[in-house]
Amino acid sequence: MQEKNKNIWYLAWALIIVGALAASRQAIQPKGPRMEWRRVAMDGHRACAKPITASNLAVALGSFTDSTYVTPSGVAYPSSNEVAKVASLVLEVQPVMAPMKEVVGHSARIMMNDRDNPDLPLGNLFADALRDYGSRYFEVPMDFAITNFGGIRVPMPQGEITLDDISSMLPFKNYLCYVKMKGENLTKLLEQLSETPSFQAISGATVKVKAHKLESALVGGKPIDPRHIYNVATIDFLLDGGDNLRIGALAEDVKLSHVLLKDVMLDCVKGCEARGVLVDAKADGRVIMEN
Repeated sequence: MQEKNKNIWYLAWALIIVGALAASRQAIQPKGPRMEWRRVAMDGHRACAKPITASNLAVALGSFTDSTYVTPSGVAYPSSNEVAKVASLVLEVQPVMAPMKEVVGHSARIMMNDRDNPDLPLGNLFADALRDYGSRYFEVPMDFAITNFGGIRVPMPQGEITLDDISSMLPFKNYLCYVKMKGENLTKLLEQLSETPSFQAISGATVKVKAHKLESALVGGKPIDPRHIYNVATIDFLLDGGDNLRIGALAEDVKLSHVLLKDVMLDCVKGCEARGVLVDAKADGRVIMEN
């Protein structure tokens, strides 16, 4: 009995010592601001370099003067230097890259590709463009459109938009598809999306999610009719497993195309340019997610 009491006594002292050490360690931790990582648009304010466009190659990449390479920030390197050698190779390929530097439109502002935001201007822009293009291509009004945030790889720049920008934003071979879907299955699709950490980019619907459960959904401003057949524009990547979605399994019919998503976006950008308007989009409350 005495041995048992002694062990309890030792354990109690050990806990007291551990607690004191933890408290003292916490007390001596530096009291400074918390550091957080966040993405920022590439505008050259850190490196003195500018994103490459069709009209600023010399500003963005620097230039050679005699046997010296001069960086965009004005630092000079002899041609024998490794920096100059790499710069020479990059500059040499620019004529080949010239077609990709064609300016095809202009953007009102930088639009980031934060896939954790379900009501993201850039995602809304792509989904709206997909629904509009799908309606014209298949000659059927599209009630709904869905594409994936993961396919958008870089932000939309402010100002000039080049072919290279669009190819960089949408580098994957994702093709436009037309899906006929019963309302009850469209509801199932929205329920699946509601259970994920974030939503995908959609157009034509207004959705409210609470605690990862679908609370309400309107398509075309009306409740979903379980028996009605809806016309859905999407991409082949999402038909059978992409981003854990199998839209094809919910479809009554599927029609494929050879139109890449980047061509859909190019059509949107060129259309804005032809009308003399800037490419722009906004968060409009089409997807509301609450804890």
